[in-house]
This record gives sequence, structure tokens and C-alpha cells, in this order.
Amino acid sequence: MADIPATRRAVQINGDGSITVDEIPMPELGPKEVVVKTDVSLISAGTETNGIKGRRRNPAPDAAPRTSGYAAAGTIVALGSEVTEFEVGQRIIGMAGECYSHADYNVGQPMVTVPIPDGVSFDDAVMVCLAATSMQAVRRLDPDFGCFYAVVGQGLVGQFADQLIRLSGGRVAAVDLDESRLAIALEHGAEVAINPKEQDLTATLREWAEGVGIDGSLIAYGGSATEVMRQLSNAALKAPDGHQVGNMVIVGGITAELTGVPVAFGNMDIKPSSRTGPGYHDLAYHMGQDYPRAYVRWTTRRNMAELLRRVADGTFRVGSLISHRFPIEDAADAYDLIIDAKEPNLGVLLKYGA
Repeated sequence: MADIPATRRAVQINGDGSITVDEIPMPELGPKEVVVKTDVSLISAGTETNGIKGRRRNPAPDAAPRTSGYAAAGTIVALGSEVTEFEVGQRIIGMAGECYSHADYNVGQPMVTVPIPDGVSFDDAVMVCLAATSMQAVRRLDPDFGCFYAVVGQGLVGQFADQLIRLSGGRVAAVDLDESRLAIALEHGAEVAINPKEQDLTATLREWAEGVGIDGSLIAYGGSATEVMRQLSNAALKAPDGHQVGNMVIVGGITAELTGVPVAFGNMDIKPSSRTGPGYHDLAYHMGQDYPRAYVRWTTRRNMAELLRRVADGTFRVGSLISHRFPIEDAADAYDLIIDAKEPNLGVLLKYGA
């Protein structure tokens, strides 16, 4: 078992929104936890950058720096005294803001730590951390074989959702204002691509869905969604009494002013979807208290394990969605790339040296 370092290099968000990589104390290893030497971590373009933007808009120079990130992959180098499930040298992914930040070493909690199958690279494996958010949203959507679904927003969460709906037997229309992302979506499960700047969203969706309307929709972007929700409602399948039906799942951090409710949405089910599945942010779960499979079939950990299995067998493609890799020392450049949209990007990874 390797010596546990006293400090670690970690990405810090400062009070003014600047990004630095600093040497900070190593968290204490608990009896049920593992020490992981990080190979790669994935930046969340939504959750993480929103916090940075907020600090830049309202700087508080005296505010304490805080670590960032929640998705990492690496190798276990030390075990807590009560750990029996994991081994030193085992490759894993970890998903939780509480313990898997952008740092060269992390102390991971057991139920949010998942072994990587043989043949799956660290870079591909870490993408599963965010894909689990898409999987939870798709489970909420409940796609059916042969039915029609629109996915609005083709960032990583939307791109993953396209594939997962397709794997579930659904048909997918990818919607975005970015033509480059639409082109990628067509290569990763989407049947049609729609740019609302160029096409009428409602009319195009209804025509695609055999002229009668889509069975469901998933909103996977942040920002105003008032008009998008109206158009998706108008594109929805209608019952003989004229009321819209189907699920509308919201996984992005949207704002919307909904008027005419409930009539404007008929009998649709509007479903928020949060995080990666049951258990996320439940400390008792994180530390080993699983939810019974008979009652909670798909927890955070089981979602991630299934996605890793799909990456391993080639049915879920993630490597082609990685657009950029930065060394940890250049973390500020990585965040600026995303925030300033300096060039098209999707999966942005931070890599850690030996």
C-alpha cells in the first residue's frame, strides 16, 4: 500500500471567480473509504461553470476558495481499515462533489466508487459520471420501443440521452442551435436534427412523428425554456379529447414562465430529473448503506455500473464526445474555453501527470 500524501494539488475557485491550482491538505481517510490517485477528471459545463460565472458577476475577494468538480477516474492506492470490496491497484470512477473533486488525489466513499471494466480507458470511463445524469433523466422519460422523442440541448447530457433513448428502442430528434453539435448527434443515435433558428420546431417534430405528434421530450440545457416548453407541448401527441399526453423531462437548469396551466399542457407529465439516480447526496448511502434492489432498482451506483458495461461492450459510445484534454496546471484555460465558448467543445477533461 502506497504512502498517503499529506497534501494534494486541487482546482480552486476563488472569491473573484478566478481559477487556480493549489496545494491543499489531503482529506483524512475513513475506515470505509479509499484513496484514489487521479488519472483524469471531467468538467461539468453546466453545474461547475455556473458557480464560476456567479462569482465573477458578484466577486467576493475575501471569500474562501473552494474545490470544484465531482467526476474523476483513477487508481486506488490505499484502503481504509474496513474496506473489503476494493483492492489497491484497482481502476475506478468516482462521482460525488463530496469526495471526487478535480485533484490529483481523492478520498472516495464506497457507494459512489465503481470499478472500471477491463478494456475501458480512464478517459472513456470518466464520461460515465455525467452520463449517469442522462440515464436518470431517460429513466424518468420512460421511452417505449418505436416511439418518438425530442431531446432539446445537445451538450454532453443531451448527447448521452440521444444514445440511451435509442438503446431503449425510442426514436430521437436532436434539437440545438449549434450545427456542429447537431452533426455529432446524428452520429450518436439521433434520427433527425432540428435547428429552431432554421426550422419551425413544432411543425418539424409533428411531421417527423408521422404527422400526429411526439410521445415525449427531454430538456437538457440551462436558461430560458418558456418558448421551448410551449412548442414541445404543441408538438406532443394528442388524445381524442384534444389534450396533450406524454412525458416532458427537465434535466437542465431552466427558467420558465408557464401561462395557461394546466390547459396549455393538457395531461402531460412534466418531470424534473436531478442528478445520477437515488442515493446521490445521501451520506449514509455514500458510505455503504445501499437501497434494496427489490425496491429501488436503479441507484446512482447501479446506473454507473450499467453504463460502464455498455461502454465496454461498445453499445454506448463516449470517447468520440471528448473534444479537449488539458493538463491540470491549465485548468483555468479549460474553464475559460467552456465559459467563453472560444471554440466548439463537448467533453473537456483534466489530465494528471505521474
